[in-house]
Amino acid sequence: MAKAQIITFANIKGGVGKTTAVTNIAYLLGVSLNKRVLVIDSDDQGNATKALGVRDLFDRQRETLWSGLSRKVSYQEVIVESPYKNIWVIPSTKELKSAQNEFGRSARGLKLFKHLLKGVEKDFDYVLIDTKPQISILLQAALAASDWYLIPSFPEPDSYDGFLDLVAECEEIHEEENPKLHLLGVMISSVKKIPAHEQYLKFIGKHLKASHVNLLKPYIRISNAVATGSLHACPAVSISSGRTVKDDYLKLTKAIVKLVAAKKAPLRPNLGKLGVLRERHEDESNWQQDGSGDEAVDLL
Repeated sequence: MAKAQIITFANIKGGVGKTTAVTNIAYLLGVSLNKRVLVIDSDDQGNATKALGVRDLFDRQRETLWSGLSRKVSYQEVIVESPYKNIWVIPSTKELKSAQNEFGRSARGLKLFKHLLKGVEKDFDYVLIDTKPQISILLQAALAASDWYLIPSFPEPDSYDGFLDLVAECEEIHEEENPKLHLLGVMISSVKKIPAHEQYLKFIGKHLKASHVNLLKPYIRISNAVATGSLHACPAVSISSGRTVKDDYLKLTKAIVKLVAAKKAPLRPNLGKLGVLRERHEDESNWQQDGSGDEAVDLL
């Protein structure tokens, strides 16, 4: 039996396209690549839950992620089938706000998702976990149960606020709790073909490579379909106006499938080199200097 690949999407900076990445990649894995996908929405705002068509939690009596975590029941008791082919959701709820006080960073808390996902490979090929933009017990527990973590980002310095802290936290989870956890890479969306973005992408690519961090390709170009999808609470790649963003996300999703299937584990991130990135990315003159050169940025 093939092992389900569990991927946590994390960035402790909010508003960087994390939920958009989760829902669009889930859609393409399920609908386009015919994989069975479970999306776990561990952000109490519930945006991934709504974007995948689960909108009536308060009108009907349904189990949620909090039910599964607090009562230690199986994922099978709390999943909801989405209207999209091959995609199921463990919905979020406002009660998740209680998790930090309830569990703290305890041995019991770190095993929350491990208990929930026991036997998940029987039913799913991929489990994608959306997380709140902060270091919390839910993020730590998700990482403790995951094979990979992926960091969504925008091509701007603010997206990397807390980047080193996040990777350091993930490396601590790897050392103390989950030796199979690896950094899949950084994905960048909302990219425009303008000099500022091209310079910054060169800068960030150079420093991530030196830090043993994979910069996932292709970049996701900016598209009005993302805003339209948010407005209508659906994945951008599912609407007719989203051809460009669908092309980009499909190539990225196929690249992710290939990476997680590789036998060779990636190198561990170099925290010292990431510290250099943190120091240099805050000053625009540095990323303009480090990102200079004649080589054009390939957005595809």
